[in-house]
Order: sequence, then C-alpha cells, then structure tokens
Amino acid sequence: METMNPEAKDVGPAFKPDDTPKEIYGPDGKPQFFDDPGMDRYVAVVMNMAQEMWVQEERLMVLEGLEASAADREAKLKEFIDRIFAPLREQGSDDT
Repeated sequence: METMNPEAKDVGPAFKPDDTPKEIYGPDGKPQFFDDPGMDRYVAVVMNMAQEMWVQEERLMVLEGLEASAADREAKLKEFIDRIFAPLREQGSDDT
C-alpha cells in the first residue's frame, strides 16, 4: 500500500493544453470549474466513486459468467454513464 509523504508537493496537472483558457486554473495550478474549490473536490470524489463502481460492475459480469461482447459492454457503459450524469442533464434542461 502506498503511503503519502506529507512533504511531497502536488505539482498540479501534468498536461495543460495550450488552447485552454488560463482562467480555469486556480492558484494551485489545478483546473477549477466552480467558484468554491470544495465543490471541485466533491465532484472529483463522486467521479472516483463512479469509476470504482464501474470496475465492480465489470467484475460482477465476469463472476456471473456473462459473456458480453465489446458492443454489449459499450452499451452497458453508456447506460451507466447516462445514469451517473442524469441529474446534470435534468438540471441543464431546466436552465433552457
């Protein structure tokens, strides 16, 4: 298991596209999409949980012996992503 070094400094994202607006980066060099940096961290936590949940879904398919084709897996992944982002899509449709 990896241990965290309290003296190690986070150098920010390794990749910043040249055409990215500079104002999306916070003072720490990381992209900031919300006014509150805590909200950016919260979204990151939710996305990490979603990634882990998808890994568990794939493992479950294997354990259940489901022989899914690449197209079936892609369809299941699309359904999963649609479920994860449904609240954002609903919110976006309210704004129009």
